[in-house]
Amino acid sequence: MACPPPHPESLDSLRRLRDEVRDRGDECLAMLLAGVDVYTTVGREWELLETMRKFAHDAEDMVRNTPSAAELRKLYEREDPEPKREN
Repeated sequence: MACPPPHPESLDSLRRLRDEVRDRGDECLAMLLAGVDVYTTVGREWELLETMRKFAHDAEDMVRNTPSAAELRKLYEREDPEPKREN
């Protein structure tokens, strides 16, 4: 399921709640809330990496068999054969 990025205030509220819970001594719930924080923060980065990976895979077909810079340089810097004579 694709979700839009969370609002920064929501993340701040989540972190404050996590701190309050930890201050009350409930380490397990604080750890769970920290996991949600990590998931929402890193999850967006992971989606971006997956999108980039998919594009790289799809782009492979687009660039396969294209000449390298050295090959292009060699092609364009070679001496032209004798010019064709017009009648």
